[in-house]
Amino acid sequence: MRLGVFGGTFDPIHIGHLVIAQVALEEAGLDQVLFVPAGVNPLKVGKAATPGEHRLAMVKLAIAGTPQFAVTDWELRRDGPSYTALTLAYIREQHPDDELFLIIGADNLEILPNWRDVERIAELATILALTRPGTDLQASAAAAGAQLAGLRSRIRLVEIPGLDISSTWLRDRLVKNRSVAHLLPAEVIGYCKENKLYE
Repeated sequence: MRLGVFGGTFDPIHIGHLVIAQVALEEAGLDQVLFVPAGVNPLKVGKAATPGEHRLAMVKLAIAGTPQFAVTDWELRRDGPSYTALTLAYIREQHPDDELFLIIGADNLEILPNWRDVERIAELATILALTRPGTDLQASAAAAGAQLAGLRSRIRLVEIPGLDISSTWLRDRLVKNRSVAHLLPAEVIGYCKENKLYE
């Protein structure tokens, strides 16, 4: 099986995340995309996040209608920062015969050589880098490849239409009681209201 691994804080999960997963699924010929809500994101240490059980519940609601999408709570269950290399190693143990693809945005591709154990990441998975508004995908790949020999051969670029939607912007709209219709799945909007998230 060709398995995509899509990590993120998902605070909250929105249509941009779902579009990325769908395009990655189709363009890379994946059989499944596994969403991995982050426990403690090492790039966001010290920043408050919605409790993991809520973020996990929102991901489950958002992907419920798509059989090719799944979610794991592994990072939420473990202690310490959520390092991608550790997560991929765990997924490899669970799926020893699967081909892994790490789904990231071009913005993360630029800083990928600085991630912990990036060589191990490249060993475990092909890196699917998708367009991110304001970031040149080709330039990001070239910069990453220049910093770490052999990395460029493990990167596959996927162009998608620019959807400049961020969870930060959506949280701000929710706090200000502004509409997020069409930006979040209806089930996620209902969950946020029911659990008084982002008020």
